[in-house]
Amino acid sequence: MNISINWLRDYIEVGDIKELAVLLTDAGMEVEAQKSIGDDIEGVLVGEILSVAKHPQADNLKICTTHDGIAERIVVCGAPNTAAGQKVAFAVPGSQIAGHKIAEKKLRGVDSYGMILSKMELGINDDHSGIWVLPSDMPCGQLLTEAAPIKDDVLEMDITANRPDLLSFFGVAREVAAATGARFTKPDLSFEEIGGEIDRRMLVQIDEPDLCPRYSGIIVDKLKILPSPIWMELRLNAIGQREINNIVDISNYVLHECGQPLHAFDLEFLEKSSIIVRRSKPGENIITLDEQERKLSGEELLICDGEKPVALAGVMGGLNSLVSDNTQSVFIESACFNPVNIRRTSKRIGLNSDSSYRFERGIDIEGVPYGLHRSARLMAELGQGSVLQGFIDNYPKKREPQKVSVRTSRVNWILGTHLDTPRIGKFLDSIELTNVEAQKDVLQVEIPAFRVDIEREIDLIEEVSRLHGLKNIEATLPATMTATFTRDPLTTLIELTKDIMIGQGFSEMISIGMTSQENLNLFRKQPGRYVTLCNPLTVEMSALKDMLMPGLCKALSINLAHQTEDIALFEMRRVYIHKDDDALPDEPTHLAAILSGRRETANWSNSNDLVDFWDIKGTLEEVFKGLRIAHRIAFEADESNPAYLLGSAALITLDGKSIGHVGRLAPKLMQQSFEIEKEAYAFEIDISALSNKAMAEPEFAPWPKFPAVVRDLAVVIHEAQSVQPMIDAIYAIDQNLIKAVSVFDVYQGKGIDPGKKSIAFSIRIQSSESTMTFEQINSLMDDIVARLGSIFGAVLRI
Repeated sequence: MNISINWLRDYIEVGDIKELAVLLTDAGMEVEAQKSIGDDIEGVLVGEILSVAKHPQADNLKICTTHDGIAERIVVCGAPNTAAGQKVAFAVPGSQIAGHKIAEKKLRGVDSYGMILSKMELGINDDHSGIWVLPSDMPCGQLLTEAAPIKDDVLEMDITANRPDLLSFFGVAREVAAATGARFTKPDLSFEEIGGEIDRRMLVQIDEPDLCPRYSGIIVDKLKILPSPIWMELRLNAIGQREINNIVDISNYVLHECGQPLHAFDLEFLEKSSIIVRRSKPGENIITLDEQERKLSGEELLICDGEKPVALAGVMGGLNSLVSDNTQSVFIESACFNPVNIRRTSKRIGLNSDSSYRFERGIDIEGVPYGLHRSARLMAELGQGSVLQGFIDNYPKKREPQKVSVRTSRVNWILGTHLDTPRIGKFLDSIELTNVEAQKDVLQVEIPAFRVDIEREIDLIEEVSRLHGLKNIEATLPATMTATFTRDPLTTLIELTKDIMIGQGFSEMISIGMTSQENLNLFRKQPGRYVTLCNPLTVEMSALKDMLMPGLCKALSINLAHQTEDIALFEMRRVYIHKDDDALPDEPTHLAAILSGRRETANWSNSNDLVDFWDIKGTLEEVFKGLRIAHRIAFEADESNPAYLLGSAALITLDGKSIGHVGRLAPKLMQQSFEIEKEAYAFEIDISALSNKAMAEPEFAPWPKFPAVVRDLAVVIHEAQSVQPMIDAIYAIDQNLIKAVSVFDVYQGKGIDPGKKSIAFSIRIQSSESTMTFEQINSLMDDIVARLGSIFGAVLRI
């Protein structure tokens, strides 16, 4: 929301701009920026173009003979809209714009004595399509800053979504008045009586009162479509609006002045002299003012005449009733529409406007007639029209007065203050929250229609805190009892897992919980079923994620595109698993990670080795070790997951139940879908499945008194045999004596039959009762060889 100080001064006295910015920010309306217009313009005059001739050396340049009030000057200009007789902003030699001093120049062989300026060059707005043509009655030779109210200050404000009343100059002026004590005044209007001559010219029918609780209209005849006066043009430009013509500009002006969206229909194109407010029909179309055809679903609200739609209610008017240079009579619409319907309509058809922005947040239903009459008065004044007697006000169900009670004791308990009831009442009254009944400790406050955000006592307490000043509220400790806190085991597990991942050099990423179904299907053999959104913002956010891998691959792609090639990322968040019975989805927490690039940071003492499968598997093993469940985890070869390269993937199981997968991501998938040429390794596991099995309390065991023996054992087995079952079989022989089993070599080649492989184990044997003899150790090793042979067909390699 941009606020022109020149404009704001119409309604309230304003002092120092910097102090005002601080005041508004303290009141909850954050001022993000302040800019000045016209302060850097010096010596620019109102000039007149006497004649225009073609430049002999350039097709796009013109030679203009210009008068500056004293003498004629030749100016070379490239603007396409120059014409004899125009009054223009003329920067004579020696004048200054934005710190740049204007001097005489030779342009393509012709001496040029000054510049004819556009609005962009003057810093008024970003329009550089042509020179700024001034009103013809401006005195030639006068300083431009004296002839037109160019100099202005603009505050760029961030208004929260719950305060639609601040999306207008009236709303801001009301807050300034509350903070400074200055008087807020607005243009006084005496409304015409409802009905009268207008009833014989127009009928308004509301078919959907729940979607349109109020619709008002008025007719202005005998209009002249003219340029807006320069004061209105400059005010609209200051807040980022382009001027169009007096009628359209008045609608925009009143919208920003009082917050009431308006629309002017060319009365000639309204069939059967009627307005019907109804829902759209499925498949119905309307071409809006932006010349786009909009296909409707049957949920949108339409403004129709006796035959056709003429506006998409609350969003944009139709092209078929556009105010043009030939318009002579207009029907002005001022209405209130259901915020939810307008929000859905705007999102569904992908069309936002200043009107929809306000309607979808809620407007002042009692302010509908004011905006209507304010615009009619301005059109009669600036468009030389005549307002038809009376006005239409279709208001089927009038708003009931809303009252909310606030207790002084509750205010002071919540805020930690010592305010009395009269002081609280004065605060609320300053922003037109009128106290209609006061008791010793309770105020009964009537809520005006423009404050759609106030519904409960706590809302009034928030207003008191804001008006009293947050900086004036002292820090106090709340008078509360200490409660017993039991930490959620899953939360503890997640935090510990994050610490383990960060400790291994990984960086955490956080992505949005939505993606497209196509992205999720990339990682499956067959399209899956997902939890989808009924009304997604975009197709790319149409489904809730049931896995994290697409987001990690996208992050890797972006990093590689920015020349960051050594990547170690992880993400941990909830995912949403679709259930076939249409019940609520399961919401487990997943941990996923991706690795690519060098194993070590590049420097003179480190190697340039690239990460491989064992790095990503080792990362997982460190996680399981840190969670104290490593002995219950198994890795099994997985050839069914299309996301991974065949032969370089493993299924991860916990007590025999699958909890995730790990491996090298399939190169074809990475290249075609994510434009990743480098090797990438990843895993994804269900952390929730570990919550009841991880972090078992460690038990203390004394250091062993007797020495350990390490024996190596090599066996030959079928090449497809998994190693983990063999390790489990070795442990099962005697877990009291066999303390550790690890694989230190896998070999295929000379000396090994085709289709076979050699696996070499390192076995640590130790007794807690005595030193083991060679006979005991040899007997145990014989048992191991025999067991591996009987179960897996393993043969001792000699």
